[in-house]
Amino acid sequence: MSAARPASEVLILYYSRFGVLKDLAEAIAEGVLQEPGADVHLLEIGDDPIDMPRPGEDEQAVALRRAPLLGRLTAADALIVGAPSYFGSMASPIKRFFEDCLTASNPPQHDRSRPWYAERFRDKVGAAFTASATAHGGNEQGLHSILTLMMHLGMITVTPGQGAPILANDAAPYGATVIAGAEGNRLARPPELAAARDLGQRVARVTDWLRLGRTAWEQQRPQAAAGRRA
Repeated sequence: MSAARPASEVLILYYSRFGVLKDLAEAIAEGVLQEPGADVHLLEIGDDPIDMPRPGEDEQAVALRRAPLLGRLTAADALIVGAPSYFGSMASPIKRFFEDCLTASNPPQHDRSRPWYAERFRDKVGAAFTASATAHGGNEQGLHSILTLMMHLGMITVTPGQGAPILANDAAPYGATVIAGAEGNRLARPPELAAARDLGQRVARVTDWLRLGRTAWEQQRPQAAAGRRA
């Protein structure tokens, strides 16, 4: 990778209560790295809200701990977000994480009263992955809830689409999924891991396309403006 063209930064953000989504996140990361010129980082979200003070922390310390998290979200070219599907929606720790980050009073130019108004996420690439207990346990709705959050932020969502053969493919067309079983301890099967790797590579590839296309577009804008003036 030349110095003039830095790598695409893909951040995989996930909440994994029993570990199966961590396995899926790592498979997605493998897929990202299959695409030349892409870097990937994983960020696991815990149960405690980021605004909850840790032992010995004051309000300033909380803000200092939160700022790098928001910085990582802002710096990424693409976000791949994973959460188990609870009651037909993403698990609350992931949603709360975004709400806590996007309604923070730091930086000061952000309007805390409008958490949906976050220009820093606009035009980033986004994708989703989830796990449910059963094949009809809400995995598609869980993916929809994550993708809806991304659409509110003006992100460009990437999905795997319908896989073939259509009638024999268990994968959802909206993101990577795992059927984790009633106890949450069922390991991801090879087809599920393969689909996760494919999603990671697809996100990295589309991110690179958009970055290269935007660079070309920005380079042509002065020429186009000069042509109109002439």
